[in-house]
Amino acid sequence: MPLALAATISPSGLLFVTMILSGKDHPKKNSVLFLCGAVLLLVVLGSAISLTYKSAVATAGHPDNTAGILDIVMGILIIVFIGKTVIFGKKDRPARKKKQHRPYLIMGFLYMIINASSLIPYIAASKMIAENEIGLGNTIVVFTALILITMFMISFPVMITILLPEKSERVMAPVKSFMARYGNQIAQGYFFLIAIYLIVHGIRGMQAG
Repeated sequence: MPLALAATISPSGLLFVTMILSGKDHPKKNSVLFLCGAVLLLVVLGSAISLTYKSAVATAGHPDNTAGILDIVMGILIIVFIGKTVIFGKKDRPARKKKQHRPYLIMGFLYMIINASSLIPYIAASKMIAENEIGLGNTIVVFTALILITMFMISFPVMITILLPEKSERVMAPVKSFMARYGNQIAQGYFFLIAIYLIVHGIRGMQAG
């Protein structure tokens, strides 16, 4: 659960989807396509981890040590990611002219690939699910829940816009303002705790092995 909550924290994704919704040409359709692309990446990645993780770890020898090392590496990657955002910040990209017929499905897929703030915790959570013998049916249910939680933050503006079109701007305005002001700080603090959790979990796993 902590890793799933970490995966859903994506201030940049929230702002990106809000920007798509503010467009003039089919904003609801484009935003849904964007979300579908992101979900597609998570499904492909989660399936690959579920199908290959155990056999890959088993062939490496000392499964507990290998799993522990992977946890530690992912924890360190999160700390590196936090350090990069704190030291360098986020560069403002030059404004681009609006183009029509953008492949929003592909954009969502590619966005999730580079969305390290969601992807690293998602991979860590997927690894932990793959480690446990819970059966195919339960694995599908848990992975589905993980994907839904991971997508919640960036899906929230779309759900509000579709379900409550007349109140969407009033609901989203304070959310956008709060996330623009404090989103990065909240994410960095939570990710740091998750990184410590992964490192400690990895060390304990290696000691148990």
